[in-house]
Amino acid sequence: MSPNSQKRSLFFPFASIGFLAVALVGFSTTFFLPVFRGTFHAPIIIYVHGALLFTWLLLFIAQAQLIRTRRIPLHRQCGWLGAALAVAIVGSGIAVGFHATTRDLAAGGGDEARGQFINIILEMLLFGALVAAAVALRRDRESHKRLLLLATISILGPAWFRFRHFLPGLPNPLITLSLVADSLLLIAIAYDLLVYRRVHPVYLWVGGAMIAIHMAELFASESALWQLVSKALLGVPG
Repeated sequence: MSPNSQKRSLFFPFASIGFLAVALVGFSTTFFLPVFRGTFHAPIIIYVHGALLFTWLLLFIAQAQLIRTRRIPLHRQCGWLGAALAVAIVGSGIAVGFHATTRDLAAGGGDEARGQFINIILEMLLFGALVAAAVALRRDRESHKRLLLLATISILGPAWFRFRHFLPGLPNPLITLSLVADSLLLIAIAYDLLVYRRVHPVYLWVGGAMIAIHMAELFASESALWQLVSKALLGVPG
C-alpha cells in the first residue's frame, strides 16, 4: 500500500471519530450530564431523535472501518440500514423542531422562534437530500463517501452551537460556531488537495451549496419569507 492510499484509508475513520467527539462534547452540558443527574425532562421524541443521531454517528464510524478493512459486502448491507436511519432522523428532527417552536412561541419567542422552525426543516431536508444523493451515487465511491461526509457535517450544527456553554464570552455564538461547523469542509478540501492535488467536485458544488443554505439560514431567519412559510406550516394566521 502506498503512503497516499494509506492516508486515504485513514482520513474517513479519523473524521468519523472526530464527529462523534464533537457530538459528545457539545451535548454534554445540555443532555448527557442533566440525564445523569436526573434533571433532564423532555418529550420522548427528543430522546428518540438523539438516539437516532448517535446511531448514525456510530454507524458512520463502523462503515468507515468496514471500507478500511475491505469488508465491502457488509458495508453495502449496512448502507441500507443507514438509508432507513436517515429517513427516521429527518422525520424525528422535524417533529423536534415543531415541539421546540411551539414551546418557544408559548414563552414569547415570536419571529425568532418561527424563523428557527424553517431553519430546522431546511437542515433536515438538506441532510436527507445529501444521504439520498449518496445512495443514488453509491457505485461512485469517491462521490458517495464525500456526500455522506457532508451530510454528517451538516447534521452536527446543533452540537457545535452548544459549545457556547464552554465559551460564555464568545461574540455572536450562533454565527461564530456555525462558521466553525462549516469550516470542517475546508479541512476535507485541504486533504483532497494534499492527497489528490485537486478538489473533488462534490466538495466544490455540493459543499458550496450547503454553505450557501447555512448562510441563508443565519441571515434570513426573521425575513418576511421565512415568517410567512413558518406561519403557514404551523397553521398560524398570517
